[in-house]
Amino acid sequence: MFNKKLLLLLLVVLTLGSFPLATHAQQGDAGKPNFIFVNYFGQEMVFDLDDVTYTIPGTATAPEGGRLELQLASGEHKYAANVPGVDTGSAGTFVITPGGFVGKAARMELTNALLDRDGNVLEKPKEYVFVFDFDPFAAPVPQAPAGDTWQPVAAAVGQGSLAWTNYNGDELTVDLNGTIYKVPPAANNGPGRLQINLAPGLYRYTASLPNGSLNGEINLAAGQVVGMNVSAKLQEEPDYDIGEPSPLPLPVDLLLSQEDLTAKATPQVQVVPGELPTSGGVPAPAAAPAVTTPAGLLIKNYAGDTMTFTINEQTFTIANNASTVLSLPPGRYNFTASLPFVATTGTVDITAAKGVDLSIATNVNHDVLSVYQN
Repeated sequence: MFNKKLLLLLLVVLTLGSFPLATHAQQGDAGKPNFIFVNYFGQEMVFDLDDVTYTIPGTATAPEGGRLELQLASGEHKYAANVPGVDTGSAGTFVITPGGFVGKAARMELTNALLDRDGNVLEKPKEYVFVFDFDPFAAPVPQAPAGDTWQPVAAAVGQGSLAWTNYNGDELTVDLNGTIYKVPPAANNGPGRLQINLAPGLYRYTASLPNGSLNGEINLAAGQVVGMNVSAKLQEEPDYDIGEPSPLPLPVDLLLSQEDLTAKATPQVQVVPGELPTSGGVPAPAAAPAVTTPAGLLIKNYAGDTMTFTINEQTFTIANNASTVLSLPPGRYNFTASLPFVATTGTVDITAAKGVDLSIATNVNHDVLSVYQN
């Protein structure tokens, strides 16, 4: 009798199990995606949505970020995002409203090391999946402010010129043959700049941030304008040993690339000799001739690692501290620049008359990519 009841119960369970349970991940009325999830990890992500499991590719195979697009029914939905090899995943809920849309994305973050009151390490930093809201339909924020129209100026007569560009978030101190100069930090989506006119000759320099410096020398000729572009190299994660004091901040490895800006420099503003008007004063200076650069897109990688750059449905790999020129017809283009664990997007307008320079750098923490348009 007991065996018959047990057998009957098993049959009921199997019969019910053969019918799929209703979930919120069913198709709605419109049939268009109203949920997008973007994976900015390098590897695949296992994504559970309403008890249905999906695999989302990573940036290794989808440079702009792997995407999952679904059309979900209105209501609350639960999710869990996990990446193989990452210590901690992320889980939560979201609500789809009638006619609404939800976009989310994920990237890797690190917890802080757990320390005791004496500063000794109790637990090392751990990787975890960080999920954040994401609006794929939002208009891209301009990567360079409208006022960022800087161009190098030609050196004064009989002199050379050094144009320092600081892509870091800290003020850059430059010791040039014993004279100290300060280059402002990057701010408002633009790098800090300082151009100096100098007598021709050999100059030894030290460029330094609070936690790093570099040294070098340059032989400057009369009439020459040299760009000195300073960025920071991606730092390795510090070693945390259980029971040992927390490691001090690692030194910042600075990178410097030189660029000949002589051909791009605008002429010095000169006062045109002439008769003074009867009312007194000085005649207005002649307008400086417009300087144009060849049409196309020049991409400079100062991000401290090999970068993947996608534009016009084409993908390019650019080595660290290197640049490449892309020939593109006039128009507006969306682009994505990505490193293994961080990415950024934007738009750029290409015209037939003038080229565009995009310089791409990362902050000192190496968790944000910034694009500077010159």
